[in-house]
Amino acid sequence: MRRAVVIFIFAMAQMVWAQEKNNPPVVVRRAPPPLDRDSAVLQKKVQSDLEGLEQQNPKDAKPSPAANTPTTAADRVPSDFKGPQDIPLSPTAAAAVRVSEKWLTDTVTPAPGPDGRVLYTYGAGLATVVCAPLRVCTIELQKGERLVDEPHIGDSVRWYVSPALYGRDNSSTTVVVVKPQEPGLDTNLLIPTDRRIYYLRLVSKPEDYTARVAFAYPDDDQAEQRWHEHLAKQEQERKEASRIAELGPNATESMNFNYEVKGDAAIRPLMVFDDGAKTFIRMNPAVKHKETPILVVIGSDGKAEMVNYRVKNELYIADRLFDRARLALGNGKNSLKVEIRRGKPGE
Repeated sequence: MRRAVVIFIFAMAQMVWAQEKNNPPVVVRRAPPPLDRDSAVLQKKVQSDLEGLEQQNPKDAKPSPAANTPTTAADRVPSDFKGPQDIPLSPTAAAAVRVSEKWLTDTVTPAPGPDGRVLYTYGAGLATVVCAPLRVCTIELQKGERLVDEPHIGDSVRWYVSPALYGRDNSSTTVVVVKPQEPGLDTNLLIPTDRRIYYLRLVSKPEDYTARVAFAYPDDDQAEQRWHEHLAKQEQERKEASRIAELGPNATESMNFNYEVKGDAAIRPLMVFDDGAKTFIRMNPAVKHKETPILVVIGSDGKAEMVNYRVKNELYIADRLFDRARLALGNGKNSLKVEIRRGKPGE
């Protein structure tokens, strides 16, 4: 039985071998897809560009499989072809460029400022900020000056620019922090603020850098001083108007300036008067920066009595009339006193 099985298997194998010999296996080969017209034109254009590169750099060129492919007239660059040309400038534009170049290239000498600042005179020329990798450079604006937009930099990829602030309220200072990523960089920076616009050059060195850059504003300093004087004058006029309003509409007709003042000059009032209903004691303006004296009324028995009064800036306002009063500051031997006596109007 076993022998019969073996003979059967052997016979089947011979039949399969005879069939494969008569019918050999099919060989499948991958053929490139047919190119349409656009693909053929693109292939020719790429081949033309490769040949142009090989002609420009024969030493570095590598042989191309299609180097021997003939080119057609459509692949060649026309002989009258011209690349982008420089645009000619008018005389006015050329003169403007020369003026700008002079401002950009003029030598601007910085000056040492407080706390390590390097001071440039604003508007005198192009301020240059030298920075280094792994170092932080700061550009400080004028006190109270604010950014109205983010700083604009020519190279925003390799430079880090960020705003900062120190101080509070009107005395705060805006700072622009600058840091390069590598040495050998040269770009420019534009900083728009609510007072002016800054145009600076940024340069990065391997190690050299200016830590703090600030500006001097000669014209603005004088203008700021005049502005403060103007505001102080307005405030003084406002105070005078408030005092006049406090006196009432008929104060000039019933006003009595007949008062006698004696005592220590340090707290002696400049003027005492009344309008027939209220008493006004005008002190030296410097009193608001010092300790103020206390006002009491002296009665007919010679004893001091408290009186309702208020103080507006350097003006004491008592809501009554009195014949005798006293201003006192301190106690004991070192106390200061001023006696005030009222006379009759017209005397």
